[in-house]
Amino acid sequence: MARLLDRRVPVRAAPDGTPLWFVFRGRRRVVRVLDTWREIGEWWDGQGERIVYRVETEGGGVFELDYRPRDGGWFLYKAYD
Repeated sequence: MARLLDRRVPVRAAPDGTPLWFVFRGRRRVVRVLDTWREIGEWWDGQGERIVYRVETEGGGVFELDYRPRDGGWFLYKAYD
């Protein structure tokens, strides 16, 4: 089951853009990128591109982080139970 969060979070990324850690209820280190993809939002509604990373953290949690170039920010989109 997944919880939709869609909130801005601090992220440290590698030079290639891959997230290394993020802050959500404490700092979480990314140990593995499980998947990555690009999504194009509903352009007619003013949404831009998102680069999505499904990651696993040190404690075994799985999250979706997305980078939104238009906003210049990182968002924690989903948390998987």
